[in-house]
Amino acid sequence: MNIKGYRVIVEVESSQPVVEFTGRLVKSFVFALNPHLELMKGFEGILSPLHVSPLFKVKLDHDFGEPAYPFAVVSKKEEREIEPLNLNGEFVFHVGGDESTVNNVVDKIGKINGPIFLRIHDALVKYKVEKIVDVTEEVFGKVYQITDKVKVYLKSPAQIFNPYASTKLPKFTPSAIEVLIAPYAILNRNYTITESLVVSSFPIIGKLVETWYSIKTLRPIAIFFKGKKQVNLAGSITYLIQNENAKELEMVQKTLAVAELAGIGRSRQNGFGTTVVVK
Repeated sequence: MNIKGYRVIVEVESSQPVVEFTGRLVKSFVFALNPHLELMKGFEGILSPLHVSPLFKVKLDHDFGEPAYPFAVVSKKEEREIEPLNLNGEFVFHVGGDESTVNNVVDKIGKINGPIFLRIHDALVKYKVEKIVDVTEEVFGKVYQITDKVKVYLKSPAQIFNPYASTKLPKFTPSAIEVLIAPYAILNRNYTITESLVVSSFPIIGKLVETWYSIKTLRPIAIFFKGKKQVNLAGSITYLIQNENAKELEMVQKTLAVAELAGIGRSRQNGFGTTVVVK
């Protein structure tokens, strides 16, 4: 399968606290090194072959720890402020998706000899690459152990697709068809969500049924993206897998692997839809 994923460990220093979603900071860093990626911007309805995550604290060697992006949990009872975040220290971000695109991006990152400086609003941000880890085999090895139950962590806010109608209105429901339609499309080398693709996904993604308590483990969060506040879905979803056919189970497992390697939902190249799947 032509899907790859890497974790990049970086030392980051910002001249002042940032309130902007750090997916945008990571994208600016990646696109500065790969100007040709600008050609992928602005195509409504087309899935990007590239996913980048926001920043996270480093856990163990290269895993995602605490999120390093400013956010506030949305509540009907009170409106919480999105507090600026100090970005100074060691962080990790993910780059994944189409193998040739990702390998080209990572090759450019690996050739950096010194620090890179970029300006986001009023903040001057310094990046210094420390290590790059290929996690592709690790992710596939993990998902092939999943047979009857899986937990999908939305590590960054997700812009969930509505596969049944063309609309930009945000969705906050945990149906597997809505959550996993993008990785299913990418797995099948489709970069648009068509009616025929959605129909073909039913026998595969339909095998995953969300548990009732997933409603309690999901939460809407607000972030600032390009200076505007927006609300997206975060938290985790537990799915039960109706395992009746070995071939269909393998397709479910591969879809879950692509979800972690290439992200879910819309705007994946802006840091949205970063996921981790666990048994």
